[in-house]
Amino acid sequence: MKKSIALLVCALFGGSIAATASVTDVNAQSVTTGNYAQVTEQAASVYDQNGNKTNISVDKDSTWKVNKLEKINGNEYFQVAPNQFLSTNDSFAYKKRQMIIKVQSSDDNGSVRVYDHNLKQRTDVSLASGTKWYSDSAIYTSQGMPFVRVATDQYVAMFDVTEQQVKSSIN
Repeated sequence: MKKSIALLVCALFGGSIAATASVTDVNAQSVTTGNYAQVTEQAASVYDQNGNKTNISVDKDSTWKVNKLEKINGNEYFQVAPNQFLSTNDSFAYKKRQMIIKVQSSDDNGSVRVYDHNLKQRTDVSLASGTKWYSDSAIYTSQGMPFVRVATDQYVAMFDVTEQQVKSSIN
């Protein structure tokens, strides 16, 4: 009898704890969310929210987390800190996107075209068709077409990628 009462008390007590425990919803966010800006000019100026140059400049090839893209006085800027903006003329946006890719030529010459960060085809380099490459980031056309980076200022269009293995990252 004592065991039955003890079990009943434990069940009631445990049930009341379970009933008062709250459920927390957790929304997962993609590990590839967030844009970054890479500076393309030597000593690129930083601007304020009115589009005025500040006395701050940043180094070429430095990267900055972008809060948002904002249009100021008809020009586009990446907000990289409160009241601090980089001109899109001095930098470009990219997303972290780590993966191993395999490229395949879409034409008969057997080589895959390579582009710079302005999405202009480079004539000094191409990739052999059927080769695999590590990529750590992607840039996008205004229509949303991704180009993935395979080397410094060397990007391959996703339409030339035939295989991809995505690498996860928490940073």
